[in-house]
Amino acid sequence: MEGSDPPSPNIFEAGTEYKRLHTIALLLKPEVNLENEFAVAVLQHTQNSTDCSSGDFLWFKVKSKHSVSKIKRAYRKRTNVEVDFKLANNPIGDAVQMKDLNLLKDNIVVFTAHEAGHASPPSVSRAPLQRLNTQVSANLTASNVAKDSILAKAEQSYTSPYAVSPSVPVKDENGDMFPRSQGRSQTRDTPTRLGRNLTAPSGAPSPKIPATSMVKSETHNSEETSMSGIAEASATLVSPNKPSHNERVQHLNENGSPEELEAEVKNSQKFLETLKAQLASMLSVNEAAQYFAQQINDLLSQKVDTPTIIGVVGNTGAGKSSVINAMLEEERLVPTNCMRACTAVVTEMSWNSSEDENEKYRAHIEFIGAADWERDLRISLTELIDGNGQVSRECTNAESEAGIAYAKIKAVYPQKTKEELASSTVEQLMNEPGIKEVLGTVKKVAKGSPEAFYRALQHYVDSKEKATADSKKKIVNGEKKQTEWWPLIRVVRIFTKAEALSTGAVIVDLPGVHDSNAARAAVAAGYMKQCTGLFIVAPINRAVDDKAAKSLLGESFKRQLKFDGTYPRITFICSKTDDISIIEASDSLGLEEEMAADWEKIDELEKEQRTLKQSVKDLKESKAVYTELINDAEDGMEVWEKLKSELEDGNEVFAPSGAARKRKRSAEPSKSRKKSKRSRVNSDDEDDFIDDDDEEEEDANDWDVESNSDIESETGDPLTMDLIEGKLAQLKDDKKRARQEKIEIDNKIKKLNQELKVSEKAQGEIETAMSALCIGGRNKYSKSAIQRDFADGIRELDMESAQEEDPEKFNPDEELRDYSEVARSLPVFCVSSRAYQKLRGRLQRDNKVPGFRSTAETEIPQLQAHCKKLTEAGRASNCRNFLTRLSQLLNSLRLWAANDGTGLNLTDTQLAAETRFLNLRLKTLEKSLYAAVKDCLKEMNEALAEHIFEKYEQLIEGAISEANATASRWHSPINRENRHLGGYFWATYKAIVRRDGVFSNAQGLQDLNFQLIEPIIKNLGSHWERVFAQRMPRVLQSFTRAAKSLLNAFHREIESRSMKSGAGSAGIALLGQQLRNYENIFRQVSQQMIELINNLQREANREFTPIIARNLSTAYDWCANESGPGQFKRMQSHMASHVDTARSEMFQESCDEVRNRLLDMCKQVEEGMSLQTDEIFMRMQRDYTEVVSGTRLPQGQMMPRQERKMRSDVTQTIEDFEKESAEAQLAAEAAKLAVEEEQKNLADSAEEESLNLITRSPATTGRPMSEDRL
Repeated sequence: MEGSDPPSPNIFEAGTEYKRLHTIALLLKPEVNLENEFAVAVLQHTQNSTDCSSGDFLWFKVKSKHSVSKIKRAYRKRTNVEVDFKLANNPIGDAVQMKDLNLLKDNIVVFTAHEAGHASPPSVSRAPLQRLNTQVSANLTASNVAKDSILAKAEQSYTSPYAVSPSVPVKDENGDMFPRSQGRSQTRDTPTRLGRNLTAPSGAPSPKIPATSMVKSETHNSEETSMSGIAEASATLVSPNKPSHNERVQHLNENGSPEELEAEVKNSQKFLETLKAQLASMLSVNEAAQYFAQQINDLLSQKVDTPTIIGVVGNTGAGKSSVINAMLEEERLVPTNCMRACTAVVTEMSWNSSEDENEKYRAHIEFIGAADWERDLRISLTELIDGNGQVSRECTNAESEAGIAYAKIKAVYPQKTKEELASSTVEQLMNEPGIKEVLGTVKKVAKGSPEAFYRALQHYVDSKEKATADSKKKIVNGEKKQTEWWPLIRVVRIFTKAEALSTGAVIVDLPGVHDSNAARAAVAAGYMKQCTGLFIVAPINRAVDDKAAKSLLGESFKRQLKFDGTYPRITFICSKTDDISIIEASDSLGLEEEMAADWEKIDELEKEQRTLKQSVKDLKESKAVYTELINDAEDGMEVWEKLKSELEDGNEVFAPSGAARKRKRSAEPSKSRKKSKRSRVNSDDEDDFIDDDDEEEEDANDWDVESNSDIESETGDPLTMDLIEGKLAQLKDDKKRARQEKIEIDNKIKKLNQELKVSEKAQGEIETAMSALCIGGRNKYSKSAIQRDFADGIRELDMESAQEEDPEKFNPDEELRDYSEVARSLPVFCVSSRAYQKLRGRLQRDNKVPGFRSTAETEIPQLQAHCKKLTEAGRASNCRNFLTRLSQLLNSLRLWAANDGTGLNLTDTQLAAETRFLNLRLKTLEKSLYAAVKDCLKEMNEALAEHIFEKYEQLIEGAISEANATASRWHSPINRENRHLGGYFWATYKAIVRRDGVFSNAQGLQDLNFQLIEPIIKNLGSHWERVFAQRMPRVLQSFTRAAKSLLNAFHREIESRSMKSGAGSAGIALLGQQLRNYENIFRQVSQQMIELINNLQREANREFTPIIARNLSTAYDWCANESGPGQFKRMQSHMASHVDTARSEMFQESCDEVRNRLLDMCKQVEEGMSLQTDEIFMRMQRDYTEVVSGTRLPQGQMMPRQERKMRSDVTQTIEDFEKESAEAQLAAEAAKLAVEEEQKNLADSAEEESLNLITRSPATTGRPMSEDRL
């Protein structure tokens, strides 16, 4: 209402009843200092607030941040009763904090407890009335309030005095659902529909309407009124404590996780399909149905799951592919090779949505077009063929230009000899069978297993680059050499079900943005512009030693990041953390003292192991002796058993000769004899011992002779049975004793081996702990060093720009930004992909990686989580945009469905006056919004002029003055110590001019165009960053505030008019909620414009260099075609002359091109803002016209039943959806709370134990409250 005081921002007010309870409770309040603390008094659930006393309260001391749920749990633990709390006779949500409930500003809060599920005792007084008093039906008592309802806080910008609840269907006498009549006089006995048809009596100073606001979900007791019609209407309202769809979506947008938002969007999309089907029957005859059906289609087509591009860059051998494989939980998906770089193509990895078991792994291999390959082939042949028409001798040097060209051509045409290549034309090679057919096509691969997929993929993307004798042969191992496809591939897109990609992350392995293949380089550059995140991978040793965070990327790359505003998107990954020397690391990290005890323990264990191993060796030697004794005894028993058998047969037998036995034994091969003996004795494999010492064999033979000395003394005498049996018994006894000794030795060896294993295991654990300590220490140091180097690199660029901008005012001691915050903001992960893969059960054939006891220590899980987290902002933003527009659409549908064509309760004259007033205000709003857009664009153009365009003249003069010196440097003698300071070799210079001034070789990127334009880019970087990182967002935020102010002013005027006329008051209240949606849409428009500006400015800032290349193109062509003696000198002279001639025009043209791009950007932004602003205005116009003017049929006519039914069905569908969504959200929140409750059970239990619950009696008054807290 105009001229009225704004409503209180607090959702509760301290009424007389609350103050009365507050006074009673204070009578026995414990003495306590409440500075930054709160005292909470809870009236016990068994007591009635009407006749309570000060002894009926329980006191708690809590902090301001503690929530109601904490106190409820403590109360429950004390009383074993589930209760709900009320404050000022209003239900209170569990999440509300004490600091928001300080109604009397004394840090004391008074609750009343009510047993859950029971109605609270009636209060004798009511809360203070709102400015617009309303009647609440008797059935809408506080007992109907849902437990744990969420209290949505109203935005401070504007709160309407009107309030409205979600509309509900009403049935006619026949039970059909349809909107109630809105005639000039109330002729039916049925209640009116909530919507624009709920009006106050004409001339009423302040219409009374239900006070359940969609902006605020809490309820207040109100004074009874006798206004006719209101009581009937209020009886149809939904329980006022239930949050409306607007409130629920608002709460979800502000507090929901990306997963919760996505679930809501998915559910809403299904609902919209149902809603669209209900409108289908009237599309041909009803314009409004067509309009809303189109709105639904537009909303359904809105992209929600936009990808998050994460580029991965790093030098050769950095381990990019291994890190990516580990992130994707695959042993080998992206090809890896320990000998060479094998991923020569851009490889994109994203989520696989296929559910086919045979398509778990899919890939799309996109080949370059024929024109791209023809251009690449023409350049390569030019570099490969020398002036004599033969293949250059340099082709065997893989680092030379000719060698690179030869490797590429030979890969695609392996059957061609050097002679054939020298005589081939580009056209002939282009028409080779199998090559022309594949250019410009997409090859699809789908496999069910990673192994099969890897093999199929490697065939395309692996660049073998083998310089062996086989490369000269047409046939290898009986098979023709196969074509390698990597030079022809533009990009490979892999689809896999990796958890790290499940939320929309797209990982792109970028081999280099300066690939010799122009098409592939363009793809890499395109990805760099789109990247939401950029992973820079470097081995941890190099990352620290070479200051990779500052120098790895190169000056031009760092400046590009500054222009693009992508510095905050960088993540640094130190790979190969398992590659460490404990001794070197402990010395570097100063861990000698900390690890001294471990080294001593290892020395003791190694000494113990040496002793154990020597004991085992000695025992095995003894075991071998007894084994030999057993074998000899068995040989003797075999001989004597044979003698016994012959004696039993009646033959006369004699003792065998000892010498003969010796000769017989020595005549046998010792190895075979020992082998046969071992097999008879059944010696254990682990204890087998072969001793080739002749001394032991002689000892065994001596034992044999000695044991037979008595027989030898009786040589020539025949043997008796008693003598033979005695000898056999002796041999058996000898064998038995030797076997017992051997068993004892085996037991001793087994025991010693066990001790040895225990000792080795203990040593391994100590070494693992030491490795882990060194790895952890190096990781910690590396992260800090890399973050510091990263900030130093940005500081150097800032200082350089500041010095160039104004040398007189330059102060090197002044920090241009918070570089410590820059350092802290850089995410750094020190990972070991090999250790992670081993701990996950992969790389079975590799040795165990020491120093890692869990996967968390490899930091791969943290990197996977970081990858998923990068997608959260984009996912949440897309979902919020969708849900906000959905809420706006549903409100518009609700307003439309409530109109049955009978018009408002106004005379024709009144209706015409209201329509004129609305149209005038709408026209004013339209003009004001259009002016706001114009003002926004004016500020944008001013910012561009001030920070960029006005700098051009000075920057161009500087570039012109330096151009000749830059060209002279290209033509100066070679500086072998620092190649960047000297000139170029002829072959390199030739390769550069053949590629329009850009070439990448072993010395890095050589870009003549950038070197010429660098003075402009270097000095413009800070200005560019200031405009697009700071000024543009502020300008658009100012536009958002201006639009919001205009909408609120417009709504106040319409609302004030409605209150005076009494027309459409309930609809105006719903429009007040709709206003919040429109404000959010304007905020989203501004965010979309910021994204559009960033995308377009990244395109624009890349136009400086191409214009230079275009101006030098004739010189490049001339130099590339130059040949014969003295050609290098002529090339240098022509290039220097051309640069001198073209320098003035080309720098001006370059800056003008960028200026035009930026001005065109402003036009696109203006068009986008105007289009969306106009769309919002048209929707507002439709909504307000529906409420204020409406559509009225001639008196006595009614809307066709079919259309009334359609509108009623639409309303019912919306209400069913909102109800189901609310229930689903409550269920999800309950499940989430249950999980959190379980996780925090132990912590909460300990916390609650420390809560000091004080129940005071008069005798204890004045005792200090305990300092225990929640």
